[in-house]
This record gives sequence, structure tokens and C-alpha cells, in this order.
Amino acid sequence: MDQETANVLFDKGAILLFLDPPENLEFGIDYNAWSTGPLFKGVKLIPPGLHFVFYSSTSKEGIPGMRTGFFRFFEAGEVLVRKWSNETEDLLDESEMDTEQAERYKGDIKSFDNNLGPYPLAPPTNWQRWMALTNYITKSLLHRIFPNNGIISHLPSRNNDSLPSLLEEMDRRMGREVVEKEEGVEFTAFDPRQSFPPGASGSEITKWSMDKTWLTKELLREVYNSDYHNLLGELQLAFVATLLGQNFTSFNQWKKIVQLLCSCQELVDESPQLFSDFLDVLTKQMNECPQDFFYDILSENHFLSQQLKTFSRNIPGSNEKLRQKFVAFHQKLQEKFHWEIPGLPASLKDHRRRSSDREIHDDSEDDEDEEGEFAPTIVEL
Repeated sequence: MDQETANVLFDKGAILLFLDPPENLEFGIDYNAWSTGPLFKGVKLIPPGLHFVFYSSTSKEGIPGMRTGFFRFFEAGEVLVRKWSNETEDLLDESEMDTEQAERYKGDIKSFDNNLGPYPLAPPTNWQRWMALTNYITKSLLHRIFPNNGIISHLPSRNNDSLPSLLEEMDRRMGREVVEKEEGVEFTAFDPRQSFPPGASGSEITKWSMDKTWLTKELLREVYNSDYHNLLGELQLAFVATLLGQNFTSFNQWKKIVQLLCSCQELVDESPQLFSDFLDVLTKQMNECPQDFFYDILSENHFLSQQLKTFSRNIPGSNEKLRQKFVAFHQKLQEKFHWEIPGLPASLKDHRRRSSDREIHDDSEDDEDEEGEFAPTIVEL
């Protein structure tokens, strides 16, 4: 990092003391991960703001196991103390430590300086990428969803399974109608299949099952204080908890919010900026998505292609800016993953939006019905 940034962070940067970790523990913060050595005692010069700290044991073959971690908004100049417990093979927070001892560590922080690694800010684009990926996440949102001091739960580890095993587990559980809720995770509860108001008529049930506008408006009003940035913040939190925390409940919530926003026909007309910002969030997420995760989870089961086809139909012909942003997003998917949305026209300029009664398109593949948990409710009249 440049000297000016170093000087600012020397005064404003936070410190994480990570005491007594076993050697060869995988330790990471945000995008950065290391294998701990005998001299490692934590990280210094952490920029104020949201961070995700994670760790996992490593097998004899050098394969990291399932991760445990926690989100935290670090304050300027904060010193956070965590200590490894050999009994639980986990970190003790300050409430589980001797209070006086923790305060002594903080008061003698300069003695740890040579054993603290600086938060990586070279290249600075890594820090900018992390900020762009989490810019809508607020303290109140984090505390609501991960109320246990930001700690993220994860799938049980068996024989130090690595990330490919997580992908297999996600794929196995994708088709279940009932998704197990992991402990300590409190995402907003809603069912995309129940997207119509109480007492709705048959025609209303059919309409609002295909168009999720009513449900989205209800959630914005009841949960997100009528501010769609909070909804996008939950989408971001679900993504990073999946990507870095390897948490299945978070992945399921990410899918639900993506489906919700891709299926709002009327709301795209009413609030185009919401969907422009939604596309920006998706673009940044796909930029960070590993290829194995994309192919094994997002493209193989056709979830993403179904939702993006639905979204493309809902973009009004009059909103050229949003249509062009969608085209640019699709092009980035092609460039990074060499993947096209099956059934999507090469250009959206001639794209014909479905009318409110959902008239049938000529392209049979483009009209492929959603199946399983994402199928809409159709009421025969």
C-alpha cells in the first residue's frame, strides 16, 4: 500500500488479535486467506467497515475443511480479541475469556505488532471489489439476520470435506420442498409460491403467482422500511455468506430473492431504478462467482437461466436503458463463463414483452415452464 494510506490506517485501522491458533489453520478475511504459522497472531490495519473473518482446519493432505466465520463492522481503531480453544476447536470471544486478560492484551497491543499481518490493500482493487459486493449491507440488517454476533453456521464437516463437497451437498438438497434452516441464520421468511394476497380470487391468484409485484411490495413495506436498498443488502449478504461462508441457507435465500425480483412485471414499470440496481448487484456477484460454483450450481439446474429469461420478458420496451444494461450483463456472462441463457434472443431490441394475460410466445423453448419449488400457482377457472 502507499505511504499515505498506511498512515491513515495506522490511526484509523482496526486490529484483530487471533491468539493461539494451531499451525496450518486456514485463516481468512474477506477475499484473503492464509495458512497460519507459529508466529501469526492476527491482522492489523483493517479498514473500518464490514468484514468477514473465517477459519477452518486442514487435513493431513492439506485440504481445508468446512469454514466457520463471523461478520463484523469494525470500528476505526478497534482492537478485537479472539482466542483459539483446543477443547472446542473454535474461537473464544471476549465474553468467554477472562475480562482482565483481554484488556491487558488490548493495552499491550504494540507488543504484538511484529506478529500481525497487515490487511492486504495491494492491489487496491481487491478492497474496492469487496466494498462493491457489500455496499448495501447495514449494521441493522446484519444483526437481524446473524443475531449471534455475526457468526455464520455451516454444514457439518465430515472428514474435512472441501468446497466441492459443499457443491454436491447443495445440489443434493436443491430439489427438496422443505429446506433445513441452519442455526443462527434469520433471513427474511417468505414463500415465492404464496405471492398473492389473502382472500384473492382465482384470477388474482394466477396473476400474482406469475407476477411477484404484490409480494415484493408487501415485503418492502413490512420488512425493509420501504427502502429497496435493504432488500438488495439482504441479497448481497446471502451471496457473500454462500461464497465465503459456505452456508446453504444463505444460498437458498439468494435464490429466493433473485426469483422474486426477476418475476415482478408491474413493479419494473413502477420502480425501474430498483431493477437497474438489482442488475448492478447481480453483475458484481457474477464477477466474483467461481466457475465451478457457476457451472455446478447455477447453470446445470437451469435456475439462473429460467429467472433471467423471465426478467428479460418483464423489461418494458420503453425502458431502453434497462434493456441495454441487461444485454451488457448477458454479454459478461458469455465472456466469463462462455455461457448463454438458453432460449434468450441474441438481441433484446426485437424482444416482445408478455402482456398482462401472459400471451404465449412463438419460441417454445423461451416459454418453458418453471418446475419444482419455483413453479407458479395456476388456478383453473
